[in-house]
Amino acid sequence: MPSFETEGTLIKIFPTSVKSERFQLREFVLNIEEGNYPQEIIFQFTQDSCDLLDKFKEGEKVKVSSWIRGKKWQRSPQDEPRWFNSLAARSIEHSDPMMNDMNQDAGNNSNDNPFSGGDIPPPTEDTSSIGDDDLPF
Repeated sequence: MPSFETEGTLIKIFPTSVKSERFQLREFVLNIEEGNYPQEIIFQFTQDSCDLLDKFKEGEKVKVSSWIRGKKWQRSPQDEPRWFNSLAARSIEHSDPMMNDMNQDAGNNSNDNPFSGGDIPPPTEDTSSIGDDDLPF
């Protein structure tokens, strides 16, 4: 699965959204200052990874690793198919090493720290309970 890393400023952290009894996601927006035109890009954590955002605040500079995911969606065989992309975040950490050190000094050792560089496995979605009018993500 294609992946990439980027750094930016957290400008919005959304609450966790429960899509079904077996699927939840939590989105956040990064402002990425690159060139003359900064980009505001939305990422998402899924399932148990949604809690990773609890240790971050809007305005903080972070580094995010993510997968690029794409999916075809078609309401019925007669409808024109559409394709959607999403950025599935797999890890997040503070860009400032001092912030990461402060998290460790607060009682998190490297074995318990979810930001210590270990990758989160790719999210799996069950779309069997999604209604006809709902998008599959």
